Amino acid sequence: NAGDILAKSPFKVPEKVRLAPRPSQQQPIQRPDTAGESTTEVPTRTEADKAHPVSILAHKLEPIRRNSYSLHTSSDLSFEKKDPLASLVKGGGSKRNALLKWCQNKTMGYKNIDITNFSSSWNDGLAFCALLHTYLGDKIPYDQLDSKDKRRNFSIAFEAAESAGIPSTLNVNELICLERPDWQSIMGYVTSIYKHFET
Repeated sequence: NAGDILAKSPFKVPEKVRLAPRPSQQQPIQRPDTAGESTTEVPTRTEADKAHPVSILAHKLEPIRRNSYSLHTSSDLSFEKKDPLASLVKGGGSKRNALLKWCQNKTMGYKNIDITNFSSSWNDGLAFCALLHTYLGDKIPYDQLDSKDKRRNFSIAFEAAESAGIPSTLNVNELICLERPDWQSIMGYVTSIYKHFET
């Protein structure tokens, strides 16, 4: 065999050369197991695998997700806030006309009430009293109110609204002196009433 031939050869082969394994051979690793018997563990990677290391660039990197909140500006956030009048304009038209129509429907049948705008129709306080009376009947004695007593009408309406959690944004002293109050101020306060009870 090969061992005998090497032994009889006149040339001395160094011991290290004779014992060195061929490069292509894989040497099993002997490890004792728990039962005392030796087991053979074969390396999983071959020499060919080692010659071609896996690049980390070969793996597709997941895109980094940024916090979506950081992409919003203050104007974006304010735009996303729920509009209390959104439900009134589902069928189309302006918010102003939709809210006016809602007021007309709520106060239908109340005496001395004819709401056609957000200015002169509210100048004696009765429209506020009628609108709030539909929700807070025990706090507004509507049948006892007089259209000529503006201060009392406004005071009763605003106090009733505040008791329900609606802050007053209108000034009684200013309203009693105006025949045509600012329509935007009136509409803003009516919107707060709608938002409180209907949304």
